Amino acid sequence: MRIKIQNIDDLRAEFIRLEVVRTEIETELKIEAQKITSKIQVPLMLLRKLNTIFGGSKDKSGTKDGEDWVTSIFRIGLPVILNRFLFPKSGFIVKSIIELISQTTAKTVNTDLMIELIEKVTQWIKSTGSRNKKEAEIVDYGIPPDSETY
Repeated sequence: MRIKIQNIDDLRAEFIRLEVVRTEIETELKIEAQKITSKIQVPLMLLRKLNTIFGGSKDKSGTKDGEDWVTSIFRIGLPVILNRFLFPKSGFIVKSIIELISQTTAKTVNTDLMIELIEKVTQWIKSTGSRNKKEAEIVDYGIPPDSETY
């Protein structure tokens, strides 16, 4: 609803009216947010409790102890790759066992381990390249035989 504003008093009255409408809407939204929060509070408490029982502790950044982005990728990707490419026609029990084994294996993989692995591979590549490209050794027999230095 638009009101024609003809002078400064009308403008000030419109400001006051809009502020009242804003506060009413804000209070209604706060009440609705409290209702929603109270409805999901019990399931969230249950999930937090289950997470602390089964999930382990978390540090300030929100990740589990000793878990970084490489570990997270391995925890998701390793079971998928194993079940999809190595054991595509296996049954439910085999896939479950593979998932459990890959989850425990993924916990040991972290950024430091990947860096060490990459460094070892690069050193191996450098060492094989240097073995193939040996420089011709310069043989020094002393004074050349045809030089007359007497």
